[in-house]
Amino acid sequence: MNITSKRVNGVLIVTPQGRLDAYGALELNESLETIITDTDLVVIFNMDDVSYLSSGGIRSLLGTERILKDRGGMIHLCNVKPYPMEVLKMAGFDQIFSIKPTLKDALKFQSDTVKSEPVDWGNLPQYTDEQLSFTILDISSADSNLKVVGDISKVLKAQLDEDNIYSRKFQDTEYSIGLGGLGETMNDFMEIMGEMITIGGTMVWLPTDGHNTPDFLIPATDTGMVTIHTGFNAALDGKFNDIIFAESKTSEGFSMDELYSSLFQMARKMKPSFKGIISLAIQADIGEIYSSGIRISPLKKFAPKNREMIMHPDNIQSWMNINTKPMFKGETMVSFGVGVDLASDLSSFDEDALGSLFYLHPANIGNKEMLLHNHAVIFKHIPLKKNSNLDGQIRKIVQNGEFLDMCHLLDNSRLKKALIGVSYISDITFEKKQEITLQGKCERWNDTYQDITSKIFSDATEIYLNPITGGYSGSAVFKVDAWDRSGRKEMPFVMKLGPWYELGDELRGYEDHVKRYIQNNATQIIDHRRIAEYGGILYNFVGINGRESTIKTMEDYYASHGTGEVLTALDKLFRNVLRSWYGQPKLKELFLYEEYDFFFNYENIKRFSLEKFGVTSGDKYVELPYGLGKSINPLYFVEKVMSERRSQSVSAYETSTHGDLNLRNVLLDDDLNMWLIDFAATRYSHILRDVAKLETAFKLECVEVNSLEKLKYILELEEQFIDAENLSDIPQIPIQSTEIQLNFDNSDVIKAFQCIRRVREYGNMITLLDEDISQYLLGLLSYTMSAISFVSLNDYQKEYAWISSSLICQKLI
Repeated sequence: MNITSKRVNGVLIVTPQGRLDAYGALELNESLETIITDTDLVVIFNMDDVSYLSSGGIRSLLGTERILKDRGGMIHLCNVKPYPMEVLKMAGFDQIFSIKPTLKDALKFQSDTVKSEPVDWGNLPQYTDEQLSFTILDISSADSNLKVVGDISKVLKAQLDEDNIYSRKFQDTEYSIGLGGLGETMNDFMEIMGEMITIGGTMVWLPTDGHNTPDFLIPATDTGMVTIHTGFNAALDGKFNDIIFAESKTSEGFSMDELYSSLFQMARKMKPSFKGIISLAIQADIGEIYSSGIRISPLKKFAPKNREMIMHPDNIQSWMNINTKPMFKGETMVSFGVGVDLASDLSSFDEDALGSLFYLHPANIGNKEMLLHNHAVIFKHIPLKKNSNLDGQIRKIVQNGEFLDMCHLLDNSRLKKALIGVSYISDITFEKKQEITLQGKCERWNDTYQDITSKIFSDATEIYLNPITGGYSGSAVFKVDAWDRSGRKEMPFVMKLGPWYELGDELRGYEDHVKRYIQNNATQIIDHRRIAEYGGILYNFVGINGRESTIKTMEDYYASHGTGEVLTALDKLFRNVLRSWYGQPKLKELFLYEEYDFFFNYENIKRFSLEKFGVTSGDKYVELPYGLGKSINPLYFVEKVMSERRSQSVSAYETSTHGDLNLRNVLLDDDLNMWLIDFAATRYSHILRDVAKLETAFKLECVEVNSLEKLKYILELEEQFIDAENLSDIPQIPIQSTEIQLNFDNSDVIKAFQCIRRVREYGNMITLLDEDISQYLLGLLSYTMSAISFVSLNDYQKEYAWISSSLICQKLI
C-alpha cells in the first residue's frame, strides 16, 4: 500500500492507495506512527484510491479516531468508494466515523470539530454603550453575502403557487430563514408551509396544519436526496466576521432591537466594511420571548378575499399567531436573522433586493430606525460559555439539546447574554428561477419529467438537456449540462427519465449488484427522484476529464467512426469495463432453456409469422425463402421444444451480467473512457448473455437493410456464423458471395460483421475452455426473435430476424 500525506491549513490529510485489508492496515499503522504529531487534532483520510476495505482497515481507522478523541479531535473520511462504504455500513461505522463526500467538504467541516485555540477574552477589543457591553473577536475579513430566493412580498400577499417554490440543499442553507417545508412531493408540504430556519445543520419549520408543533430534520450526512422547499429564503453566503460576547448593563437584559441598535452603532465606528446590513447567528440565555408565526400557507388559493396583505388589520388575526405573553425565561435560544440599519447609507444595495428581504411587522413595537427579521429555536437551558467556535457550539446544541419550540422572533424579545456570530453583508444576490431547456426532440417529454429534472438539479439555475437515446419501454436518456447558482458549469451528467417500474428495477440492480460487486469505473447512480408513476435517475462518471467533456452512446460512436476505431472501442469495453464483470466466472449447472425463455411481445411475433409466412406454432417445419430450404419453425421450437427442455441442465459459466448490453447503454467520452448505464436486468446469469445481446444489436440495428438483394447477402453471411461448430470457429469477413451480384453498398454489412467477429472472440475468451456453441445460440435466439416485435425495424429486418431465428432453431434441434 502506498501512503502519502500533506497538510492543508494545518490539517493532516492522509491518502492511502490500494487495499486497506489486514496487511494494508499494518502498513497504514506504521506510517501513521511517524505522520501524526502530538499537536494534530484532525486527520482527514482521503479514500479516493482505496478500492477494498476490511475489518482490519476499520480497526486502523478506529485506532486513529480514539487517539485523536482523547485530544478533543477526530478523523474524517472522504471520497469513499462504493464497496468500502458498504463495508462501513455493514459494520455500523458509517454512524461512527465522520464521512464527507469530498476532500473540500471535509476541510470545510473540520473547522467545526477542531478544538479552538485558547482565546484570552480579557484582552480582546471592547465596545460599550448605554445598553450593552461587547467583547469582540475578529475572525475573518472575507466578504459575506445574503443569497435570496423568492420574494417576501408574494408571501405577504399570499400569492405563492408551484412556480414560486424553490428547492435548496441543506449544504446551501447552513444559516437561513424563510418560509418552507419538507416533503417528497408538492402535496406533502405546499398547503402546510410555515416559518422555517436552518441552523447548525438542521432545518426546523412550523407546519401550518393547526397543531402548532414544529417539525425538524437533523441529517447525520447531507446526501442531497432530501431538499428544503421554500417560497422565500434568505441564506448566509460566507463566514462570521466577528464573534461577539454580549452582556447587558442592566438586570432586565436587552431586547433584540437594542442588540441590533448597539451593533449598528459599533459597526459604524469600528468596521469600515459595514454597509448597513448585518446577519446574526446567536446562542443566548433567554430573558423572555415574544413571537409570531404564520397560520395559513400563503398560497394563491388561500389568499384573503379582500385582496389585501395578510398583515392588513382585517386579516392579521386570522393569518398570524402573535404571542404577546412572555415565554421561555431562563432557557437557551439559537437563532439566525438579518437586520438593516435605516440610518446607514444603503445606496450600495439594490432597492428591490431590500424590499424583497425586509418588511414592517405590525406586531413589532420597538425601534423604527431598523428592519429586523429573525427566527429562533428554543432549547432547555444549556450553560452559555465564551467560545470562538460558535458554529460548532450551535451544532452541539442542535444535535444534543432538548428541543422546546421554534418561532419568528419579535423585536421586543429579551436576552440576558449572548454569543453572536456577526457577518457584515457586502451584497444581496438573487438566485435566478431555474431554467430547463430541451435541446432536441423528445416525444415523451411532459410536465412530470420537468418536475423530476428540477428536483434532481435543485441547486442549478440553468439546465440544458440533450437527448441521447430513448428506451423501448418509454424512458428517455439525456446528456445534461448544468450551471450552479454562481454560474459555474457542473461536471457532465447523464439523466434517465421514464416509468418508475423500470427505473425502480434499475435502482435495485445497481444497489444489489453493481454497487456491491463491480469495483471498476462503472457508472454511479448518484441521485434519483420519483413523482407518481414516473421517475428519474442521475448518473455520474468516474474518470471523466472535465466539464467540457463530450458524452455519447456507443451507437453514436459506431455511426460516426470507422471499423478500426469501433473495434478499438470494443476492445476497451471488454478489457477495461467488462473485465471485472466476467473476470471470475463460476462453473455451474444452469437451466439455459429456462434462462432464455423470454421473447419480447411474443404475441406480436406470432402475428408477424402468420401474416408474413402463414405459419403457426403448430407447424413444425417451414420452407424458408431465397433457396434456404426446409427449417424448424421458431414458434414450434419455442412452444414445444423449449418447454420440453426447460428441466435440462448444462454445465456452463455464470457471472455478473449487465442483462441489456446494447449500444445505447454504453456511454463514452472523447478519450474513450467508457461507462455502462441501465442496470434494470443486471444480475448473476449465463456468461454469454451480454455477448449474444451485442451481436444482435450489431446485425439488426447497425445495418440498413433496404433491398431484397441486400437481405439475401446478409443471410448468406448469417448462415456461416450460425453454422459455426464451436465458439472458437469464427468465420472470416468478407465471405465471397457465389450467387449474388453485388450492386449495392455493403460496407455497413462488412462493418457490422467485423464487429460481430470481435464480439465472438471475446465470447470465446470469457468462457475459458468451454467451446459449446449451443449455449451461445440459445442467447442469440432469445434476442434475435424478440427483435421481430421492435417497431424500429423495417420489414426486411424483421424477415431477417425471423429467418435467422429459424436457422438457429434448426442448429439447436
